[in-house]
Amino acid sequence: MRKRESLPVPLNEKRLLSLTEFQAYCGLGRNAALNLSIKAKCRFDSGSRRILIDRVQFDKWCENNCF
Repeated sequence: MRKRESLPVPLNEKRLLSLTEFQAYCGLGRNAALNLSIKAKCRFDSGSRRILIDRVQFDKWCENNCF
């Protein structure tokens, strides 16, 4: 089986972020990032193990709740 080649896409251009990408995007650790994604209601569970975060929805939540 061939290994998938990943395309270098900046985080601010992606709609869905993996948990590690979301951690880098918001500058938090794993548990804090998980809790924040639940609080912001931007978490998307894809399957039983994969967690994706909707960056656009998170940014809207930040605009409405952080100021």
